Amino acid sequence: APPPWGGAGGMTTEGVRFLVTGFGKFPGVPANPTEVLVNGLRGNHSASSPNQEDQEATNSGNQNHVGPNLVSCEVLKVSARTVEDHLGELEVLVSSGHGGGEAKAASSSYVVVHFGVDVCARTFKLEKRAVNEANFRLPDEDGFQPRCAPVCPDAGDDLTSCLHTKLDVDRISAQLREDGFDCQVSMDAGRYVCNYTYFASLKRFEKTSGLYSLFVHVPSFNAIDAETQAAFVQRLFHRLSGDAS
Repeated sequence: APPPWGGAGGMTTEGVRFLVTGFGKFPGVPANPTEVLVNGLRGNHSASSPNQEDQEATNSGNQNHVGPNLVSCEVLKVSARTVEDHLGELEVLVSSGHGGGEAKAASSSYVVVHFGVDVCARTFKLEKRAVNEANFRLPDEDGFQPRCAPVCPDAGDDLTSCLHTKLDVDRISAQLREDGFDCQVSMDAGRYVCNYTYFASLKRFEKTSGLYSLFVHVPSFNAIDAETQAAFVQRLFHRLSGDAS
């Protein structure tokens, strides 16, 4: 496994601030690794974990904290409505400069990082785009199950229309592979809540200067252990800082 990225090197570039989401359980995934990863990021050691050993490994791998650059860090219910509500809250945070005033807001770049699990994956996947199609194979945690419907009706009725991240995920993925992580670029975030989240995020923030959205799929802890995943998350933030600054 790659070494934890500890030490005094720092994980973020000044002026780049992060807003992070993960997800809780959903049908077929009673214990979501992104919940453990996100709770580890914010140092919430009392958060529920599917496995205490996994939680301890995550915390030990989390030797570098994003610190003051971590503006928001939340585990969301796997629910389209919850996602929409939270994106609205993030929009308010960004527009207010997170309490730093207009000068601070003007000097800051923001990266919204959404983490989700792909239980079939064996690698980390940086999603390059999202599609304006909600076609849920299962109801979300609120019982909502759209079929062949647009994620954002105001983006049009073309269910094949896509929005792309403004981040250079090809370069970032290559850098992460150089760092020792098995990472690839994906062009398909599915049609469930992950893709819904990503398209809604890209659409909401597409005209906001200095704001970037990215969806990252992680595998289960059976495929890649918790300590390695925690180290990956920290290194990912470092690489994102370089691209968004």
